[in-house]
Amino acid sequence: MRVPLLIRLFLPATLLAGGLTAQTVQPDTNLSPDELASRFLAQATFGPTTEAIAELRGLGNDYNGWIDREVAKPATLAAPLAVAAKTSGQITSITNAYNRRARNQVMISASDQLRQRVAYALSQIFVISDNISAISNAEEGSSSYYDMLVNDSFGTFRQLLMDVTRHPMMGRFLSHYHNRKSDPAAGTRPDENYAREVMQLFTIGLYRLNPNGTYQFDVTGRPLEAYTNDQITEFARVFTGFTDEDNNPGAVGTGSGRTDFPRVTAQNYTDPMKMWDPRHDTGAKNLHNYAGARKASLPANQSGLQDINDALDNLVEHPNTDPFICRQLIQRLVTSNPSDGYVARVAGAFANNGSGQRGSMVAVIKAILLDPEARNPAFIVDPEHGKLREPFVRTTHLLRAFRYSVSGSLLPYDFASAVTETTLGQYPMSAPSVFNFYLPDFEPPGPLGAAGLVGPEFQILNSVFAITTPNALYNLLNTKFIISVVNQEVPSAGSFTLDLSPQAALADNAGALVDNIDLLLTHGTLSSATRAVVITAVNGVTTAMVPTGSTLALTKARLAVYLVAVSPDFAILK
Repeated sequence: MRVPLLIRLFLPATLLAGGLTAQTVQPDTNLSPDELASRFLAQATFGPTTEAIAELRGLGNDYNGWIDREVAKPATLAAPLAVAAKTSGQITSITNAYNRRARNQVMISASDQLRQRVAYALSQIFVISDNISAISNAEEGSSSYYDMLVNDSFGTFRQLLMDVTRHPMMGRFLSHYHNRKSDPAAGTRPDENYAREVMQLFTIGLYRLNPNGTYQFDVTGRPLEAYTNDQITEFARVFTGFTDEDNNPGAVGTGSGRTDFPRVTAQNYTDPMKMWDPRHDTGAKNLHNYAGARKASLPANQSGLQDINDALDNLVEHPNTDPFICRQLIQRLVTSNPSDGYVARVAGAFANNGSGQRGSMVAVIKAILLDPEARNPAFIVDPEHGKLREPFVRTTHLLRAFRYSVSGSLLPYDFASAVTETTLGQYPMSAPSVFNFYLPDFEPPGPLGAAGLVGPEFQILNSVFAITTPNALYNLLNTKFIISVVNQEVPSAGSFTLDLSPQAALADNAGALVDNIDLLLTHGTLSSATRAVVITAVNGVTTAMVPTGSTLALTKARLAVYLVAVSPDFAILK
C-alpha cells in the first residue's frame, strides 16, 4: 500500500532522530466510535475536547443530529466583548490587539463551534486583513466583520455576499467605499478593485467550470476565462455610491451641485454601507449572459441598491459559483484535493438544498461533513486525501484538547508574542493580501506537485515556520513563569496555560498515555511507527531529566504531547 503523500511530506527531525523512516508512516484506520467522533470534531470545530467527544457519543455519533444542534445555537459574537471592555472603562480605545483577543475568545471558547469554524473558513475566502491601517484602526470594525461571517454561516450564500459587499470594512479594504461614478470632465472612472475580486475570489473564479469543478477548455486546450476586462469595468460601475451617510432627509451633499457624498462626521465601521444615489452610475450595464440568467444586463436609471441586488443575483446564480465556492470550503474543512465527485455532490447541495433553495449554507456544510470522503475511514490511507492543518488550528486543537485556562479578566485570550503571524506564518484575519495566506491551487514543489496535487497550507511551510511553529507549540506545552519588574508572573505563551494532569495520571503506562493523546490529537490515526517512537521516548525519561517545578509524570506527559503535536500524523489531518 502506498504511503500517503501528505504524510511523507511532513516528517520532522524529532521523529527521524528516533529511527522513524518515511516509508513506515502508515495511518491507523481501525477507529473506535470515540475516535470517529474525535475525527469528525477535528473537521467541524476548533478542536475536539473530552467533553465534546462524550456529547457526540451520547448522540450515537449522529453527525447530522449534531449539526442540527449546532445550527440551533445562538451566535457568539466578538465585537460586543471589545465594546463592553471600552464601555466599562477597562480600555480607552479598541485597538487591533483587543480585537484579536476578542476573536480568539469566541473561536476557541464559544459553544457554537461549528458556526465559528465555518466563519473562520469564510474569512479565508472573503478576506479582509488587519495588517492595513484602514482595518486595524477601525475600532471594533474587524471584529464586526468576523461577527457578520458568524451570523451568516448558517444562512444563504446570497445574504452572505450582500453583507460582505456592504460591510464598511470590506468597503475600505477593497476600496468601493466612496467609489464614485465616472466623471468625464475630470477623466476619472470607478475603482475596479471590488468588481474584480468579487468575481475572481468570491463567486465565479477565473475560469469556466463544470459542475464538478473541473475546467472547461477551448478547442486549443486552453481554459476558458470566466469573465473579461470589460465585465470588470461594467461591474465596477455597479459598485458605486456606497458611503457611511444614513441618507436621512436632512442629508446634505457636498461639492459642486451638492451631489458628492455628504460629509461624514463620525466614521461607521459596523453598520452596512448606505447608497448615495447621486454618486452611483445609473447608466445601463452588461453583466454575465449565461443560460438562465435573470438579468444579463441592467437597465438605465435603476436605484443604486437595485443595481447591487441584480448584480449579486447574477453572480450568485452563475453556474461557476457552486463548484468554485464549495471546493474551497471542502479544502478548508476536510481535504485539499477533493475528488470531482465530492465537489459535484456538494455543489449540487448548493444548487438545491432539497427544498428548491439555492445557496443554503447549512445544506452545503452538511454535504461537506457528511460525505463519504469526509466520514469513511477508508479514505485515511488514500494518498490524495487529507490536508495540512493550519498552524493556528493546530494551536487551537492543543488548547482545547488539554483543558486550557487563561489568566486575567480584560479580554484575556492573548497569545502575546508566542503565537502570531511571525511564529505561525498566519493569524486569523491578518493575511498579507486579499489572496489569503495561501492559494487554493498552490502546488508544493516535490512529490505533491509532481503528482498534480495541491496543498494550500504548504505555501507558508518554509524553513522559518518549520522551526518557529514547533517552538510555539513547545512554549504552549511548557509554560514557564517569569518574574517581571512589577513582580508579576507572566506565562511565556501569553495568558494561556494547559492542564495536563489527566495525561500525567497515565504517565506510568506509556501506552495508555499515548492512546489518550492519539484520541484527542490524531483521532485514532496515529501510526504504529510514530506510536512506538513516542512510547520509547516517554519510557526513557528519568528523574534526572525533570525540570525544576515539574514532576516525573508531568514531564512524561509534556514530552508525549509535544512529540505527537510535531509528528506528521498530527500535522496532516486525515
